[in-house]
Amino acid sequence: MSKHGERKKAQRVSIRCGCSNMRIVRVHGPLPSDMALAAVNAATTVPEMRAAIENPLLGLNLTEYNRLSEAVKNDVVQQLLNNRPASGYPSVARIQAALNQAINQVISLAVVNAATTVPEMRAAIENPLLGLNLTEYNRLSEAVKNDVVQQLLNNRPASGYPSVARIQAALNQAINQVISLAVVNAATTVPEMRAAIENPLLGLNLTEYNRLSEAVKNDVVQQLLNNRPASGYPSVASVQASLNQAVNQVVDFDHIYVQAGAVGGNGSRANPFGTIPQGIAAVNPGGTVHILSGTYPITSQIVVNKAGITLKGQPGTLLLLQADIIAMRITAPNTTIDGLTMTSDIPYQKEFIQIGGNNTTIINNTIYGPPQPLPMSDWVVNRAVVSQGGLAISVMNNTFYSLRTGMYINPNVTGSINNNVVYNTKGGFLVDRAFTTFLGNSWGTPPNEFDIVLLVGTTSGPPYDNLALLSALNNNATISDQR
Repeated sequence: MSKHGERKKAQRVSIRCGCSNMRIVRVHGPLPSDMALAAVNAATTVPEMRAAIENPLLGLNLTEYNRLSEAVKNDVVQQLLNNRPASGYPSVARIQAALNQAINQVISLAVVNAATTVPEMRAAIENPLLGLNLTEYNRLSEAVKNDVVQQLLNNRPASGYPSVARIQAALNQAINQVISLAVVNAATTVPEMRAAIENPLLGLNLTEYNRLSEAVKNDVVQQLLNNRPASGYPSVASVQASLNQAVNQVVDFDHIYVQAGAVGGNGSRANPFGTIPQGIAAVNPGGTVHILSGTYPITSQIVVNKAGITLKGQPGTLLLLQADIIAMRITAPNTTIDGLTMTSDIPYQKEFIQIGGNNTTIINNTIYGPPQPLPMSDWVVNRAVVSQGGLAISVMNNTFYSLRTGMYINPNVTGSINNNVVYNTKGGFLVDRAFTTFLGNSWGTPPNEFDIVLLVGTTSGPPYDNLALLSALNNNATISDQR
């Protein structure tokens, strides 16, 4: 060890006695100040860090710190913990600098959260001790600075900004929005307004707008131009409200809306049609009929006869069959039925959905029958889904229960039946000479009499050659093999 290193690792203690001799005793180990610094870097909680920095052996100047309340001291110390380098504070001087900065920021943060007027907030955020990056802010005119600061006041959480970082983020967002809002108010053409509202810095929620076709987007944006106040939109919120109103009122034939009981609608979100057949008649091929929450009595068959359309049920949507008919018959290819809940007032000897179109997807639906007294052999033969023969289908994430049969699959049907839940049926899935695969399906309570039934004539080869594996891949399905 070098002499310098030896000095750092040892303490010298001089012992004076009455005689003329003096003895130097070297005690090997860290100095007290080194141990105090190590305690700071080992602290993981506010109480531990407080004890470490308040240790006189550390040698900090705590004059300003000691003037703080206990609660504010805790806030300061939390900052020391948050800002501690991964490798620890390298010196007492660095701790002192971090402590001074934390004290200044905590006090300055309190001033920000106490401000009630634009001048007060401006003074608070422009205080150098707060430590904000004001480069972009300082480029603004005085009037625009006031608009930005008003947003900081408006957007301040009820409990106050929790940190300087949150103020910085809110300031940056306010600057971006104020500048972007000015662009919205300067736009004079549809392309200019589209560029302005689609700018991410403006911060609009464009979810519904982005679903529109380009032509319909132009119609919506023209409305924003037409409805802009003479003095301009006063806030981003006012632009959002105007955009939402325009989107809701426009008719987009790729997205048609239906609301149970609505009268005189045009298929827009604000003025929906009253029945599902009206929505199907109006929607473009490949479009979506959005079925809004409500109860839809079914007394005549719903025919899905446009290629590629989706019937998308919103939460709270219920289709209630009230006639001895197949509730929904799919005749067009590439159809998706998503998110519907279907039942009937009494048991009818019909399926709720009959698939007659190729490449149909049945997903996220709940189909159930009204209660029937046991035994199941006496139940009316009602079924959730029946697929006509020779089609490709996909049936996923559905729940079928309290029916004679969950699904009947006719000959030569292919495709996948995955992750459905079926219970309280005599037969969950009846396979009649089909070739569909099954994966991840599960079975609730009361249990089905059989989960999967392989009817006479169904292939003994793939995918039904290994029944043990078929059962295991479907949560230990009970299988009736009638081949």
